[in-house]
Amino acid sequence: MRRTPEQRARDALRAHAPDQALVRLGSGLDNTAFLAGDLVLRVAGGHDVRREAELLSRVRPRVSLPVPEIRFADEEAGVLAYPLLPGRPLLGRPAGPGLASAIGRFLRELHAIDVAGPVEPAEPGEWLEDLDGPPGLLRILRESVPAAGERLVLAHADLGAEHLLEHDGRITGVIDWTDAAVTDPALDFARLYRDFGAGFLAGVADAYGPLPDRDRIVFFARCAALEDLAYGHEPYVRAARNSLTWLFPGTSLPTTPSA
Repeated sequence: MRRTPEQRARDALRAHAPDQALVRLGSGLDNTAFLAGDLVLRVAGGHDVRREAELLSRVRPRVSLPVPEIRFADEEAGVLAYPLLPGRPLLGRPAGPGLASAIGRFLRELHAIDVAGPVEPAEPGEWLEDLDGPPGLLRILRESVPAAGERLVLAHADLGAEHLLEHDGRITGVIDWTDAAVTDPALDFARLYRDFGAGFLAGVADAYGPLPDRDRIVFFARCAALEDLAYGHEPYVRAARNSLTWLFPGTSLPTTPSA
């Protein structure tokens, strides 16, 4: 019988920290998170937790923002455990002064790390294959598919507001490295543009240096916004709807469904 995420978390807890009680934190598209004492237990939806743990061990000493320090990776249960980082996700909240430059510096450091893989080139056309959304916005995307990027770097690849923790005006954690891969660096700027807009992205660029092709950043940002609309979880939907005003300027936008 297939185990639930809670059963898998409890199995890992018994093996590694048996005296701790388990409390559910929440779930996303790929993972379910629990808290046991000061440990976050993230139950993976199917990816290789050992690979992610090894990747984070390479990344942590080379970047200027905090990333999870893995306490254990239970391959059998598909569970990663790391000390709870302070702060709250920036999802649905404004990014204060100084955060853009901190993130730009972090991305410059991350993209300079040399790792063997996995290599996952981001082909823009493939992003449309399973994408759902308002027909008018999908038509705009189909008519503006950019060429794939040639430069590949180690990227977080899901660097949205929900994965950036903030406290007292500082970034206190960059979490959820499930999608990290050697891929198009535009992916790491796309969700920042989706969530915080052009002014924030310009601040990131001031610290990072020249950004990848803007057409790819905009395309991936638009796709990511429609993904969040389709996901249906209210905080994500609300943030995605807000972003449509700058992602699809001058376009008649879908109205919020009535309750």
